[in-house]
Amino acid sequence: MAGSQAVVYPVAVQGEVARFQVPQVRLPDAAVARCINRQLLAFVTAEFSTIDSTASPRRQLQQAARECCYDEDTKTWWAGGLGLSATSYGVLLNQSYLLSFAFSRDWQGLTEPATQHLTFCLRTGRLLTLPELVADPPAQLERRLGLAIIRRLHDELAGVVASYGDDSTLITHVAQLYGIEHWNTTPQADQRLYAGDGAEADPYESLFYLTEFALRPDALLLFHPVGMSRLDFEFLPDGAYVFTYDRLQPRGILHSLVKAGQVKKKPRGKLK
Repeated sequence: MAGSQAVVYPVAVQGEVARFQVPQVRLPDAAVARCINRQLLAFVTAEFSTIDSTASPRRQLQQAARECCYDEDTKTWWAGGLGLSATSYGVLLNQSYLLSFAFSRDWQGLTEPATQHLTFCLRTGRLLTLPELVADPPAQLERRLGLAIIRRLHDELAGVVASYGDDSTLITHVAQLYGIEHWNTTPQADQRLYAGDGAEADPYESLFYLTEFALRPDALLLFHPVGMSRLDFEFLPDGAYVFTYDRLQPRGILHSLVKAGQVKKKPRGKLK
């Protein structure tokens, strides 16, 4: 159906400016495309103070590159930069009037492990919020996310124990990075980790918040990055958590996507 998918392309830039990869879209409805394109460009340029928002996208990215990464005194480009110094993107979903992006960003020349995400409605050009897409109560989703995070961090720490069981200092350090207080690394039995599953926690008090989400054709993605020094990135767990649509209550435009997917999966009967 016309307009249910966008044509996605990068702003055409070259040289040092190409460090900023920013998507733009084409749609049958030019007004909706312009609305989305302004938001995509602003997602990057909002970090800078010398941007002329009336200029072309290419010109705005040139201004961003000079502000972050060009030394006006020596007339040379820095290898790293100041503040936001590069961006890249990927398309996670582009169908059924839904468009979901993941962005990676560099700060001072170093890539941040956490990604950022934007999800648009291709009918209106609006950025969508999670409550518009799923009917599950936020407190319930937060609790499910929290339990998934706890399980993953405990599994990650179990792997560290298996690999570095004779280095209690390192294991204690990683446990602190993960926020795990109760664990046991003695060599007896299977070096089991002792940690709660959140059963005693107040169900109305969440430690994990739905601050970031994205969509795939088959699932909602929620995120919880673990902050740590680059020296500890060896122990950095995956910050993305997958919730398939069959375990959620999709609504609105997302319900249409899920319903269309279910129709495609139905086996076709034999012709008589």
